Formats: sequence, C-alpha cells, structure tokens
Amino acid sequence: MPSSPTHPANPAFDTSTSPPTPPRIPPLPSSEWPPVLRSLLADSQADGPGRENLFGTLAHHPALAHAWLSLARVLTHEGTLGHRRRELVVLRTAHRLDAAYVYERHRTPAAQAGLTAEEIEATAADPHTHLWAPEELVLLQACDLLAANAPVPDGLWDGLARALRPEQLVELLVLTGQTATMCTALNVLRTPSDGTSSGTTSSDSVARQRRHLTVSLDRERCCSAGQCVGAAPEVFEQSERDGRVTLLIPEPDQQHAADVRLAADLCPSGAITLVDTP
Repeated sequence: MPSSPTHPANPAFDTSTSPPTPPRIPPLPSSEWPPVLRSLLADSQADGPGRENLFGTLAHHPALAHAWLSLARVLTHEGTLGHRRRELVVLRTAHRLDAAYVYERHRTPAAQAGLTAEEIEATAADPHTHLWAPEELVLLQACDLLAANAPVPDGLWDGLARALRPEQLVELLVLTGQTATMCTALNVLRTPSDGTSSGTTSSDSVARQRRHLTVSLDRERCCSAGQCVGAAPEVFEQSERDGRVTLLIPEPDQQHAADVRLAADLCPSGAITLVDTP
C-alpha cells in the first residue's frame, strides 16, 4: 500500500497557542433544536459523549438531520459489521480525512467495542506497524483507498469478500461514505469540538425567539403522508375520513416553531408554506 498522503491541518482543531478559527456556521444551542432532535440525542446517550455541536450543526436543517441520524442509527444499532469493525472503519476514515472532531468523538465507542488503547492509536498510523488480524488489515487498507476515492483492486476486494458477507460489504461502503461526508462537512464548517464556544451570541438567540411564524396549508396538495402530524401534532391533524391534513393553529407559539419548520421540511408535496417575520 502507498504511504498515507499528508493532509492540511483543520484550523478548527489547531492545537497551537493561537485561538481556533470560528465556525463558519455556528451550531445552534439545544434550546433551539426541534424536540425530535433532542429526543434522538437523549435516546443515544449510550453511544458516547461529544455530539452536541454535531447535532447543533445538523439542527440548521431539521429534515436532513432526521434523515441523517436515522441512517446513523441503523448503521450503529442494526448494522451487520459488528461494533469493533464499525469503529475501525470510522476511526481510520476520520484519520485519513484529518477530521479530529469525528476521530476524537469515536475514541469512547471504540473502547466500548473492545479496541485497546494501543489499537485505537494504531488506527492513525501505518497499518503495517501494528499486528492486525488479516481481515482487519484489509478493512483498514480499503478505508485508505475509499477515503482517497481511489480504485479498490481485485486482490484487496477478494480479501474483503473472504472476510465479509455481501450485506456487510455493502454496509462497509455506505458506512465509509457516511463517515467521509460528515468528516468533510464538519471540517469545511470548522465545527468546534464540544466544550468550545460556537460563536452563537445571545442576541442571535433572542432575535430568533422573537420572530413571528405564520403557517398556511394547501389541503388540495396534501398527499396524506402524515409527516407533519408526527412532527407537530399540536398544529396539524390528519383526517380519518380522507387522510388529508388540517391546520389547527395558523400562528403557532414559538414553542412549536421548530416542530412546524420540521413539518414543512418533511412534507413531500410541499403543501405547507411558512412566513417567518421579525
């Protein structure tokens, strides 16, 4: 295998004495997350700490956050690779993409999955400097190539196919891609690790809380998916007669604003329109 290329340092994780670069999009504080996002974080505390700023970044796009975290939950709790192999893939991919947020965040679940401290450190070194099991070595080598968008040669693929079942091979590719996407997003946005100031000011928060939200619903366009009712049951109601949705509160309070925005994002027919004014 060729040696690992050098990667430019991510300024959000500069360990020198200079202050870190501010995030390009500051993570939202948890008080401004949709309740469903707060619930997802609470339900997954067993997956380890270190995701407040990750969730706060995703909270800028609630529908995408819900879809993204649903995929992450499947890979974490319903995946077939097993916890140890999953964490090897995540750590190696994060290392190759110089994504300190993801790498540091996964140290704890990696240890919980059975990786020793020496093995965790070895995921950030030349794979041949550690005595990996053959099936784990090909896994790390595959991560190196996938992270660089390089072709996977037949010999390496054959090694993977001997170690993994077809569904595990598919999962490996999806997991690597999902990890790489998050690494890239957090690096480009310069999202700080948890415990670091995100740059969100209290005046920004107050301004958002004072905005006035008006909702309109085109019932003829409603396709009866019911996503909005699940997101904001206080504001929308689905008819048992025809399955279409009725708007209950055209001007919801701010306590329902995040839920309503999520409902609008989730609506597949675009039947919900929001007017957000100061």
